Amino acid sequence: MITLTINKVPTLFIKAFTAQDVQTIIGFVRKAASLYSGNKNRILFIDTPITPATVETVEKLNLEGFQVVFRDHHGIEEPVTNDREKRVVEATAKLKQLLGDDCRITVRRLHPACSTLVEVGEFEDAIAIIADPDADGLTAAMKAAGISYPELDEDAAKLDGEPQSQVTGTPLSQLLAKGMAVLPSYDVAKPKEREIAQQNLFTDWLKTVSGNESALTRLKLNTTRYDKAAQVSHILAQTAVALVPSVVFVDVTDKELYDPGTLLALLESDPECRIIVLRKSLGPIAALHGIQYSLSVCKAYQSTVNLHDLVPAQAKSDPELGIISNVSFLLHTSEHIWKDEVLPRLESLKYVRQ
Repeated sequence: MITLTINKVPTLFIKAFTAQDVQTIIGFVRKAASLYSGNKNRILFIDTPITPATVETVEKLNLEGFQVVFRDHHGIEEPVTNDREKRVVEATAKLKQLLGDDCRITVRRLHPACSTLVEVGEFEDAIAIIADPDADGLTAAMKAAGISYPELDEDAAKLDGEPQSQVTGTPLSQLLAKGMAVLPSYDVAKPKEREIAQQNLFTDWLKTVSGNESALTRLKLNTTRYDKAAQVSHILAQTAVALVPSVVFVDVTDKELYDPGTLLALLESDPECRIIVLRKSLGPIAALHGIQYSLSVCKAYQSTVNLHDLVPAQAKSDPELGIISNVSFLLHTSEHIWKDEVLPRLESLKYVRQ
């Protein structure tokens, strides 16, 4: 959870999965409302996962008299292929029923960045903004609150794209991308370390966009760390092995800080590679289950390879259950889910042998 005030608008960056998350958001909105001196009662949700907890939060805020506006690009296109996608479709329908015209849910194919779903300053008079704690959520929230620059939408699309494309935007956006790349992974022994580092990064980048030279100097320090992390990625790429045809595996547990974008780009350069698997000792699932397996589909195959096929149809995206997946080309699992569910299915899928 990260909190910032963006152009005087209180902003909470959070993913709503649990009952505690629901209470955190509602408490944040109530506090913001108690300090609000304007004449509007709007709350913007932008780039937030379409989960049952999100729907519950929106419903409760509606009942308290707030005008909730929902903008997101994680909608599901037909055909629906599994239970998880079905749940997203059902949650989307519920949000549209609750909010009517105040709900706009589209798909990444049409809106690769959520910043394209708002106008500059459209919500500068909002009581609060609730956004996803990533670069797309940050750029969308700041634009909604009235802070922007000419290339923001194009940069935001790259920042929310493939890891290897995230550092290809303007020099300004590269500072954010490289800073995100070298954030410490979530460590259960130091649970606040990543959150504090990310809050500082978001704060400095916002200040830099507004012309603060001291913040710019601090952000530039991350580029040196990024360059070193990219070098480590080259070393790790040399340890890659093929688990099954078209599936490349790298064990990054307890390794030096590396840049995921550089590593994935190096692995994806293999024309035979379709799926990349990283075994990690740090991350949200590793914090709960000890080890985390992170799978991603190479860009050229994202329209034909669906990682949701690798877990049971009824599986829910929930770190406690050992699964996180909001899109079909990314999947994170515990070691138990990997061994019992993912690996057997991976070995049997036809597209990894073609």
